[in-house]
Amino acid sequence: MHRTSETTTERRRRTLDGPWEFVTDPDDEGREAGYHEEFPSEDADRVAVPSSWEARTEYADYVGPAWYRRRFDLVDPGSVQLTFHAVAREATVYLDGEELTSHVGGFTPFTALARDLDAGEHELVVRADNTHTETTVPHDDVDWFPHGGIYREVVVETVPDVFVRDLALEYELAGDAVTVEAEVTLNNLGPRPAEPELAVSVGEETVAEPVTVEGMDAQTATLTLELDDVDRWTLDDPTLYDVEARIRGAHGDDSEGEPFADDLRDRIGFREVDVDGRDILLNGEPVSIAGVNRHEDHPDWGAAQPLRIQRQDLDIIQRAGCNAVRCSHYPNHPRFLDLCDEEGVLVIEEIPLWQVDESAMTGCEEQGQRTLVEMVERDRHHPSIVAWSLSNECSNEQRTVADATRQLAETADGLDDSRLVTVASNTDWEGGTDRVFQYCDFLCVNAYWGWYRDDGDWAAHLDRIEESYGEKPIVVSEFGAGAVPGDRTHAARKWSETYQADLIAECVELFRERESVAGFTVWQFCDTLGNPDHAMTRPRSRNNKGIVTEYRRPKDAYWTLVDLLDGGR
Repeated sequence: MHRTSETTTERRRRTLDGPWEFVTDPDDEGREAGYHEEFPSEDADRVAVPSSWEARTEYADYVGPAWYRRRFDLVDPGSVQLTFHAVAREATVYLDGEELTSHVGGFTPFTALARDLDAGEHELVVRADNTHTETTVPHDDVDWFPHGGIYREVVVETVPDVFVRDLALEYELAGDAVTVEAEVTLNNLGPRPAEPELAVSVGEETVAEPVTVEGMDAQTATLTLELDDVDRWTLDDPTLYDVEARIRGAHGDDSEGEPFADDLRDRIGFREVDVDGRDILLNGEPVSIAGVNRHEDHPDWGAAQPLRIQRQDLDIIQRAGCNAVRCSHYPNHPRFLDLCDEEGVLVIEEIPLWQVDESAMTGCEEQGQRTLVEMVERDRHHPSIVAWSLSNECSNEQRTVADATRQLAETADGLDDSRLVTVASNTDWEGGTDRVFQYCDFLCVNAYWGWYRDDGDWAAHLDRIEESYGEKPIVVSEFGAGAVPGDRTHAARKWSETYQADLIAECVELFRERESVAGFTVWQFCDTLGNPDHAMTRPRSRNNKGIVTEYRRPKDAYWTLVDLLDGGR
């Protein structure tokens, strides 16, 4: 499944994992030719969902639209909710020949409701397009591989006429007590009003009240719970509480109508995140971030990593002594975030505004806002996420970029003021002055002294950051060097594992001595495929700055990090 815990117990639910029919559409003729009504099965291949189509050799270099088809059966007539957890990058969904929904953005989920379906077989067709341009989010020149296709799970759930559409929690901690406000949205698909009993549970506490939902309408109710003696979520004791919103009732004005029941489930951990001077605080205590940047990339699985790979990655990261992951540069799979919740690993999660300047920001600002909203709404209950990152290495010296980022910061704060806001900036490293840092709770700084440039050093760079932007915590969010696996030299030349290990050791020791530096995240966890347009500029067509290889074999830098961090928190 797409999570490590159940998200419902009432709904009949299945994933549409497995083989789908698949055809590429390089001339973009499928819509006019009516592929959604008459799929060209005679020309179709069969590919797995979820998967990146580039994981198949014959589609490794394909960019453009492609079409998928899958049939599924319903035992009983009724309504279903279809959730696509990620399709890269644009998607249009057709059910039984009719357009059902569309979505832009390759890293966040989207949902569609299909009402009053007959029992029996139904046909699902999806047009996916991984084309990127100068103004898409992300744009066409990003420094990672632009995976395409339905690469996260597709879930189909039967829902009653009255069902729980959304559950959002906010809370206030006071010592060991917590006040939780649960905002629950109910949908009524039927023509008659309904008055279900709504019950919200957090841990062992439950509150309930009736809610009236008019026919063909939606209603949002807010219920408050008081919990005493809660265990806070910490790195050493990542306590999680089960959350449930459940309804039971009958249609009509009395209890004699047709009964219905539905529920949504999640988990939450209670903790406080703040800053104080140069410190990032978790539950009022300074926390030192020691982490890595992690792309969702694997030579066998592409971006569609199964649970065992996600568990393996997190285990390798923790065994290095790390306590944090920066999700570079997009919302990661929610199941990986579940694992971080369970293991007590901090997460900085980011939207894919990567190296955008003012000429492109106008075209992609709306997409960035939409991705931010979808990311926060999907991931708001994960206690491991301590910060939202609004961009990476954009032209933050430009006023247009700064104004757009300010609006993103306001959106993030309006949706969720329980986390910190930051951006990852290399503006100062490029010789400019960052206009965006003023909107950040802490400063994420990217620079590659000793790799791309040798005309400066980290100590002087951090001196300038400290002097320029006031007393805010600094997290060195990117630093490191490339290393071709197996290349070791006595002279510690660039591109050798020796050089990479020595540079990372020097940097980490410096960062840990600086009072202004609240932590660091090494670039990067594993070697990853780069943008195909840059393939000839890098050894093995990869970004080789991983401390482990693409197959997760440790380089010298990994063992260096283990020694520096004592192999544990």
